[in-house]
Amino acid sequence: MNARNRKDDPSDEFEPIPGMKRSSPALTRSVQAQLGQRLRQFYETLALGETPVPERFIEIINRLEQRMPEKQQS
Repeated sequence: MNARNRKDDPSDEFEPIPGMKRSSPALTRSVQAQLGQRLRQFYETLALGETPVPERFIEIINRLEQRMPEKQQS
């Protein structure tokens, strides 16, 4: 696929990142799809117990839980 055809490919259109200001960098749809696929694969291995939860994730979750009011924690 040459450069001109890639430009016309809708999968490479830039999309704003949800929740971010318009001036934030945009990702192409193909990059978004690749990131989504890799994240789904990673979380699937966590859910199945094939990969242990990284210690850094546990630390972040614990810090977030400490900041939440008691009635919001489940």
